[in-house]
Amino acid sequence: MKILFSAFTANPYAGSEAQCGWSWAYAMRNYNEVYLLTRNEHKKAVENYIKQNNITNIKVFYHDIPEWMNLYNKTHKNFFYFCYYYLWQKTVLKTVKKLNDKYHFDYIQHVTLGDFRIAAPLWKTNTKFIFGPVGGAQTTPDVFMPYIKGHEKSEKIREIINSLAKLNPCYKRTLNKASLILCANKETQAYLCDIIKDKSKCRLLTENGIISSKINEPIFNKKNENDTVNILWAGRFLYRKGLQFLLEALRLVETDRKFRLLLVGDGSESNNLKRLSEELKIDDKVTFLGQIQYTEMKEVYLISDFFVFPSLRETTGTVLFEAMSNGLPVLTFNQNGADLLIDENCGIKVNINQNLDNIKNDFAKGIKTLIENDELRYSLGKAAYTKILNEYTWESKCKTFESKFLKDIQ
Repeated sequence: MKILFSAFTANPYAGSEAQCGWSWAYAMRNYNEVYLLTRNEHKKAVENYIKQNNITNIKVFYHDIPEWMNLYNKTHKNFFYFCYYYLWQKTVLKTVKKLNDKYHFDYIQHVTLGDFRIAAPLWKTNTKFIFGPVGGAQTTPDVFMPYIKGHEKSEKIREIINSLAKLNPCYKRTLNKASLILCANKETQAYLCDIIKDKSKCRLLTENGIISSKINEPIFNKKNENDTVNILWAGRFLYRKGLQFLLEALRLVETDRKFRLLLVGDGSESNNLKRLSEELKIDDKVTFLGQIQYTEMKEVYLISDFFVFPSLRETTGTVLFEAMSNGLPVLTFNQNGADLLIDENCGIKVNINQNLDNIKNDFAKGIKTLIENDELRYSLGKAAYTKILNEYTWESKCKTFESKFLKDIQ
């Protein structure tokens, strides 16, 4: 079968969404005749990778908006980035129609950006259209409102924008015309099911994965009682990442085992978090490692014992796949993409359907349990690694997609 992937961002050398955009085409080429449409910005990287790896079974095309419309490249502001994306989506249909007239695709799938709010009407090509995986409909639970102080306006604007999508008749028509809609989390699925008539075509599938060649079997080093247990968190220091919550929960941990929290990254909340760790008198247990290159993160994973993921809202989080593929169990909440990815065999999920004090205490108990129980930590970590290897490499994910999803809409 012939599949065209529409990817606003697709770069084999990048991470996050750019890696997703490329990985769909790269992995699915083993099962189908694959075509990829992306932006001119990625042309050099894509063609260099194809040449270096002698890839002959992906045909790549490029589409972009006129340069005079491209404010993003001049300003590098998030607002203009999404304006750029919106314009790209508005203009891509004409290019896709021309390609479809020539190659006669069986499916056209939009993969990036994984934002549920903007969808090009690619169903107008008279070819089966797959939208997603997409996320973004998740919101910050009311119980976590104390942690959005100072950001109430941006949260409210986001909620309004999300609500407005339901009022757009063109958007609703595109969703209803799609053959399949893939949602990265239950929150987004519930939102989109309110819009579409045939709710059975709105299915769950995480937006992310990991290339199998990047996975090395982790080393599970046994620790002595006097060894320090290293807790890892990595990402951008933003309020919605729940780092204030994490530090407050860490203060509640009472154990005789030595431990420390390793924070990798930087961002707008960096100074506030350093000040908070001092105020909570836990700065001796918290190490700010700053930004670390992706190629050097392997060393950090090697010295870490488990991963914490306290995001207030998050579609899923690329870092979860990386942590699990390095054999780290995960402590997180029972919401968003993490709720689908993490189960009792590979981590601990804290129930957020209770008051904030109880959530904080339960999170602290989870930290304490993973610090003190070496055998549990090892078994959860091994299961996390196995789960990624069996279900969430791009190769295994696309094989499942081929057999369980495409089969349903043939």
